[in-house]
Amino acid sequence: MTNYSYLFTPRAVPYSYQTVPEALEFQAGKFPNHEILVFRKIDGWRETLTYKELYTQAVKMAKSLVEKGIKKGDKVALYGANTLQWVVGEIAIIMAGGVVVHVTSSVKDASDLQEILAVAECRGILIDPGANGMHRDFISHFLQSPSPLIFVFLRIAADFSDCDNLPSIVEKEETDTELPKLSPEDEILFFTTSGSTGKPKMICHSHFGVLNNAYFQRPDRPSTLYNDRPFGWISGSPLVNIAYGTTRVFADSSVGVKGGDPMKIWNLIREENCSHALLMPYYLADLIGCKDDYKDVYLLHAILLGGQVIDQSYSQVIGIYSETLCIGYGLTENGGVTTLWPDIRREDNINMGDVGVPCEGVEMKIIDETGSTLPRDQPGELCMRSRVAFHEYYKNPEATRATFIAGGWFRSGDIAVITKNGRIVIKGRIKNVISRRTRKIFPDAIEKVVNKMDGLSHVVVVAVQDKRLYEEICVCFVAKPQIDVTEDDVKDFCAQHFDVKNAADGYGEMPTYFLKFGKFPMLDSGKPDKKEMQTEALRRLGIQIG
Repeated sequence: MTNYSYLFTPRAVPYSYQTVPEALEFQAGKFPNHEILVFRKIDGWRETLTYKELYTQAVKMAKSLVEKGIKKGDKVALYGANTLQWVVGEIAIIMAGGVVVHVTSSVKDASDLQEILAVAECRGILIDPGANGMHRDFISHFLQSPSPLIFVFLRIAADFSDCDNLPSIVEKEETDTELPKLSPEDEILFFTTSGSTGKPKMICHSHFGVLNNAYFQRPDRPSTLYNDRPFGWISGSPLVNIAYGTTRVFADSSVGVKGGDPMKIWNLIREENCSHALLMPYYLADLIGCKDDYKDVYLLHAILLGGQVIDQSYSQVIGIYSETLCIGYGLTENGGVTTLWPDIRREDNINMGDVGVPCEGVEMKIIDETGSTLPRDQPGELCMRSRVAFHEYYKNPEATRATFIAGGWFRSGDIAVITKNGRIVIKGRIKNVISRRTRKIFPDAIEKVVNKMDGLSHVVVVAVQDKRLYEEICVCFVAKPQIDVTEDDVKDFCAQHFDVKNAADGYGEMPTYFLKFGKFPMLDSGKPDKKEMQTEALRRLGIQIG
């Protein structure tokens, strides 16, 4: 066996060479009355679309877009929360030959959204008006611009009654307008991700890239999947579910993030008899907190996890909420999930950071700072290559050059190890490695130790600036409800578990600072906001940057 840090998993399923509309048309013809999308609210409200309804509505909307002037290759933005209309809009743009540009906005004047529209040179936008006129101001700005976009609302907008909307379009008779001929290799989706400069990077995928997700092409793919991730994220995209017959059950993405009673979401999952659920680690932690009071025979076949480092504590859901766990790792650039550890049972030991092996059709290797492939068990940067990966950042050659190395390998920016027994273990982001004196310290290694302390629910390690040592280690933690854990308690625990006396540099990995949080600030993705935590740590410790 080679000692190189290289892995490849051959595909067991042939590549699919078709377009998204062709896949939908096939399913609509074969299973016209099958509910493929189920939109739920925690108050019991339920709305669905069958294959036939989805296909018919998308065709009508697509023809309307062509009649409004959308041509093959035009970029069309799509903005809004998870709704059935959002999915109809996305497929309609693709059918019309357009490229969907997924957009979001985090500021009230929507200047970030407008920047993406400008960079992508969007010809139109399909937009959800929001509740109670929440987007009225920036929508008015768009409508009054000198070069107005082709503008269609996904739902009826009372404040803009003179604008077209999807509900009224799909109520009309279908026209004879011809839709363009599409190719499986046409670009169809732009996902946006923030760059290190703050400017958005746009990642484009084709029909071929979107549809060749080996996990959903397998005979044992999920029959009914609960996934409330935003549709505009690669992990939330409904297209592959639609193409291969996995019923997608979803809710408003913000419900799980905001917290509250986790059983309200779980009851939706149970009522829809889901076979699988993609759940965020923070929500799983909430479920674990309810396990002693939960008594029901219903079990998911698998809970899918990803997005952050997973440890043994999450296995507590096995046998109570689910038969198995499945840990995945992936990046938007590479089509979503790129490694998988399926069928984790209660007796399995979850090594922190272990994300399994490459998904089918994916190659992975570990390189050093010179780009050379390292021997196994040595940490370095994880690189990957596959036929479904993206090829370049749109209109960003500088970022593209920095991301790819010879042979078409994509640099993930993650530190990882390929072990001697062929496992991939993620150690952390390169930019998150803490430099204390000349020693490089991986935050996850410290988190792994501190997480063993009783009474803690969440632990995140961040770097704080130090004039003498360059950076110092700060442990941020959240205690479990009704358990009193102080900063000194955590410090004492660390002193018992980190060996300073025998460390070559006299410091080892012993943290210096300890800060207790009531709760961690969270990103929209459900991950802890480490930048905000670092800023808060500097403030509380009185450390001046500079």
